[in-house]
Amino acid sequence: MMETMLRTQILLLCLMLLGFCYAATTWKPLFGGLGSSLSLRLYHLFILFTTIMLVTDLLGWVLDGRQDEGVHQILLAAHTIYYAIHALPTICYILYADQLLYQNPERLKRWAVPLIILAGLLALASLASPITGWFFHVDAQNVYTRGTWFIGYAVVQLLLLGASLIPLIGAAKKSTARTYWTLVFFPVIAFAGGLLQSLFYGLVLIWPVTTVFLVAAALNIQKNQIGIDHLTGISNRLLFDEMLNHHLHLQQGFGCILMDLDGFKQINDTLGHDAGDQALQEMARILRRVAGPKDIVARYGGDEFVILMHEASEYHLQDLVSRIELEVAMSNQSSKRPYLLSVSMGYAIFDSSLFSDDKNFMARLDGAMYEQKRSKLGNRK
Repeated sequence: MMETMLRTQILLLCLMLLGFCYAATTWKPLFGGLGSSLSLRLYHLFILFTTIMLVTDLLGWVLDGRQDEGVHQILLAAHTIYYAIHALPTICYILYADQLLYQNPERLKRWAVPLIILAGLLALASLASPITGWFFHVDAQNVYTRGTWFIGYAVVQLLLLGASLIPLIGAAKKSTARTYWTLVFFPVIAFAGGLLQSLFYGLVLIWPVTTVFLVAAALNIQKNQIGIDHLTGISNRLLFDEMLNHHLHLQQGFGCILMDLDGFKQINDTLGHDAGDQALQEMARILRRVAGPKDIVARYGGDEFVILMHEASEYHLQDLVSRIELEVAMSNQSSKRPYLLSVSMGYAIFDSSLFSDDKNFMARLDGAMYEQKRSKLGNRK
């Protein structure tokens, strides 16, 4: 009785924490920012399936051995659902981690197909278990016991947890250290917890461990959401500075473009702040459209924008500058707005022999940007 009460309290606490995780990550910035991302949807599916696992596990423990009317059917349903979707939280983790690290739809598809097939086969065997006793058995006294194929089922789950390490191999430089080590925590600790829980019936480890990971991931997501500019939906100065320092720490070649909207004050003064906001939003859409999937597009401040290019070369940097100019020109041709967009840019590849730190690097870009702006003003005269 004491064991059931303790387990019930732990599972209820986990459910409350999952409620916090969902509430803390449902904020959606304007114009399709992080809130609409695939990684966030996978994270929410992870929460959903973990919640179902906790509820069915809780029902199994609270009702085990009870003789009340209808309990037998509830127990059969709870244990069937538990076994049928047991793999889905781990599958969601694998897809979530891969999307977060690589942001590659083709790579994600290669993961998704075999994982969905595996989940389907396990679900079919689970649905048959109330009759066959393959994974579990509930006797006439409503007492649960493990089935004849339980060990094989547990081995598959542990192998799946082991496979969840694959997206992490060699990916430490693809994200911040905080995000990467949070991702590492789940497969390592969950594997140990799952192994102990399989060997010693009655231990409650894997779902509390999963909940702890989801809480840590929620805090990371919240931190990233703090780095979103509310008006444009792109990153803000806070997140840009963090990612710039991350790239400087890695000591690898990267490029940066700092840009300023020409005539923005005139748009605000003559057409109003709503028109000014629309100009900023349109510029943000253009930059998101031309930037690469790993590039950081941010509003640097006021009417200034910046793109941080991941592992860029001089050729890629020049190509992106040309595409920005082309997209701005095409936007002006197709739009009926009462103003034209124009942007001045300063850009460079970071070289530690030329730039002592981030301030020195950004000052160089700022100087080049305003030199181009002055050149434009001189040509108009």
